[in-house]
Amino acid sequence: MISKKVFTLGLCAAFIFASLSIATPSYGESILNKIEKTSKVNMGFREGSVPFGFINKKGEWVGFGLDLGKEIVKALEQKFEKNIKLVIKPINPKTRIPLVINGTVDIGIGSTTITLAREEVVDFSLPYFLTGTRILVTKDSPIKDFPDLAGKRVGMGSGSTANIKGIDRAVSSGLIKPACKNVLFEEHNKGFLALQQGKIHAYFTDASILAGMKAKARKTSDWKIVGRYLTYEPYGIILPENQGEWRDFVNATLIKMIKSGKFEKIYDKWFGPNGEVPLPMSKEYKTLLKALSYPD
Repeated sequence: MISKKVFTLGLCAAFIFASLSIATPSYGESILNKIEKTSKVNMGFREGSVPFGFINKKGEWVGFGLDLGKEIVKALEQKFEKNIKLVIKPINPKTRIPLVINGTVDIGIGSTTITLAREEVVDFSLPYFLTGTRILVTKDSPIKDFPDLAGKRVGMGSGSTANIKGIDRAVSSGLIKPACKNVLFEEHNKGFLALQQGKIHAYFTDASILAGMKAKARKTSDWKIVGRYLTYEPYGIILPENQGEWRDFVNATLIKMIKSGKFEKIYDKWFGPNGEVPLPMSKEYKTLLKALSYPD
């Protein structure tokens, strides 16, 4: 016969175990399951990062990133055999990570460099774009390379932590001496406006974005991109952590696009000779895409 004391201890232990179980945090619903149930996917895109995501002269939200997102939606529709609504939400360098973390968007597609620091809080797709950081200046600027930024006011994205660290490393290594003054902007188009107004001497970010800023200028010949590549920047699609099935689906879709030639067509649409931002693929970028063409 069980004593009253043993029974009481057992009851307390069971209560404590149940309480701990209730308190255990949930990893959240599978995003793929949520998309299937709601028949919609929330995607974040840039509004002022030509040609990744921007508002064109017709007032339409377009870009390289949006076209990639639409291909992912097509793949979702094929998987679930029904229409999936694409809900487009704006993101910028400051908000892109938080909006994925808090679940406002299921995926963020834009010009976001994969970094170890960011990997601590979000997940990334395979790298789908490769560029490097350079400098945009006026055509008559004496600035030709990074040492010429010494003592100058240099604009950059406030959310582009990799770029800010790149400049800081250039300063600490003595490449830029004395130090330049970092001037931060929420969106690259605001930084370009400041450059046009003479409030900063140069703008520093990924060459692909600089090429977009130059291409959208009233007179492209008034601007030049200068300097060596200070860093290489592999871009990835931002995804929530602990959603391996969703990440695998996005990666598989990217790989299929690359292998089928669809990815190259979309790239050519935006970066080809007749695109918004003519930017030929570098040898390194072509090698990356070949490496991503996994065998079946």
